[in-house]
Amino acid sequence: MSDAAWPAPPQGSCTLPASVEAEVAILGAGIHGAALARELTLRGVTCALVDKGEVGGGTSQWSSQLLHGGIRYMLTGDIRQMREGLAERATWARIAPRRCRWEAFWMPHRYWAEGLAHRVGIGLYDHWGAERPGWPAGLSLGHVPKEAFLADPRGVLGPFRGATAYADLMTWDRELTRDLAASSEAMLLDFHEPEGFEQGDGGLKLLHLRDRRDGSARQLRARRWVFALGPWTDGAMAQWFGETRKRLRLSSGIHLWFDAVPGCERPWAIRRPKGRILFVVPRDGLLQVGTTEREVEDGWVPILEAEREELFGALEANLPSLPWREMLVWAEELGVRPLVAATGATTHLSREAVLERHARIPNLTLVLGGKLTTARALMDRLATDLTGLRCEASTTAPLRLWDGQAAEIR
Repeated sequence: MSDAAWPAPPQGSCTLPASVEAEVAILGAGIHGAALARELTLRGVTCALVDKGEVGGGTSQWSSQLLHGGIRYMLTGDIRQMREGLAERATWARIAPRRCRWEAFWMPHRYWAEGLAHRVGIGLYDHWGAERPGWPAGLSLGHVPKEAFLADPRGVLGPFRGATAYADLMTWDRELTRDLAASSEAMLLDFHEPEGFEQGDGGLKLLHLRDRRDGSARQLRARRWVFALGPWTDGAMAQWFGETRKRLRLSSGIHLWFDAVPGCERPWAIRRPKGRILFVVPRDGLLQVGTTEREVEDGWVPILEAEREELFGALEANLPSLPWREMLVWAEELGVRPLVAATGATTHLSREAVLERHARIPNLTLVLGGKLTTARALMDRLATDLTGLRCEASTTAPLRLWDGQAAEIR
């Protein structure tokens, strides 16, 4: 695991005692770990949330920042996964309205038959995703009028002849993860480095931790353990338990942030070869574009120059009216998606998740794969399995805001 993924901790120290205990210990304070902490709290179960960095500070802050059903699943035929995502999209709109924003995405087409296929497929997508709490009355879906399409700078000079609009939900993934943690009563052990486990007949008993802020030692005891480590799972299992089996394959994608372009008001989703989608999204006063995709070996990797070049080439081929190479790049990100291991190209691997009960450690569950949109539903299922308790409030209870964030609600 590269240390470059873990920035230096802040000043100060943890106020918890040197020895703490919880019913469930969660390692990994990304979207899945934070969602599980909320689910356990809703069920009245004590838990501890442990991370080497900060809450939402890893790959959960470098996603596409979309809560979506997966328009690409219309192309792959994975209708079940798409409909699950659409249902969860509505749940997020209910429980986190201050961290979500509905948008009408434009998917452009190059010729008449492609436009017809888009209208049929997108029509089904919006029909199955008709539950849209808080949908703005000013946004329209379906066929984009020609005058509106040509008024967008991206609609001229390029290969596209029109577009179809579909609904999806944009979010701020880091803030959403933090709000999930704030909606729990978990003992937060952020900036804590795991140094070793003690095991007994029933599995894991105790974890030795080192506070990265002041170097102090801490012990965590728990009856059940969940590793929600995202792309770092395989490396951690090798380091802590000497396991060499690869459970995941990692797929990276990059995002570049440009100056905003006048007239580019709607987010675009452009179909590319191999089932990929090129997003060009105006947000937060900038223009976000991405993503390319390659398989990587670590949970944090640098962006390759070839990836930037491939993305610039795609932008120039599809949207030649904008001077992409002359525009200032304000920021660039590379997110790594953990995909459940299988053969074939990562572009064709499912984004579904697996909850694996460890074969040798009976009180350990691993969260493998998954995505932002369905994290709550997956952790609802895991919490029910761990506790035997269902919780209807999971889909309705509003999230609390992370401390200090109230003035930054968008």
